[in-house]
Amino acid sequence: MPRLLVVEDDDSMRDMIGYALAEEGMEIEAVADGESALEVFSSSGPFDLVILDVMLPGVDGVTVCKELTSKSDVPVIMLTARDDETSVVVGLEVGADDYITKPFSYRELVSRVRATLRRRRIDAKALSEQKRLEFPGLLIDLTRRQVVVQGTPRELTAAQFNILALLASHPGRVYSRGQIMETVWGSEFFGDSRAADMQIRNIREKIEPDPKLPRYVLTVRGMGYKFAEI
Repeated sequence: MPRLLVVEDDDSMRDMIGYALAEEGMEIEAVADGESALEVFSSSGPFDLVILDVMLPGVDGVTVCKELTSKSDVPVIMLTARDDETSVVVGLEVGADDYITKPFSYRELVSRVRATLRRRRIDAKALSEQKRLEFPGLLIDLTRRQVVVQGTPRELTAAQFNILALLASHPGRVYSRGQIMETVWGSEFFGDSRAADMQIRNIREKIEPDPKLPRYVLTVRGMGYKFAEI
């Protein structure tokens, strides 16, 4: 039974989210503010996933996300207002795996949660068969989920690592933004495909010698992204 932490200050929305996920057989712990979220996560963990509102009283959602992902690899889905793109970008940069804009359907929420949980389990067998991907100046250890650039370890979020592993496992193959979302997040994806662009940008910042002139993760104009054949 997956165990989820829901952090939402709106009482009715928090109750409805908890109810919808509990109906799907998930165990739910729900809190109304960021400080409580950090306390519960620390004292009552582990959790399989966190649903986290951006706008929270006291400690905001972005700060909570940064704190959680710095201490664990728990996946985080952020809830944000439709016009709050800045929070989306910052949230992804500090480690969020996905985001949902309000208002949303609870069917969408359940699908996104299931996709995120499924992403944590799938491809384990395939990755174990191909344990290390080595390129000039870049090592991707699929078993340990580690990335080393020019001998220096780099910290990637779970979503960033999954995207990089997907592209690097098939150099030269072009993946559209939609394919990246469907493959990495799950087949039922309802969100904005620009999330792929944000994640690619963050990956480049961490692994490329010059993110503005990428060597590894290349843009294929009008199509998507591919890993260089090097």
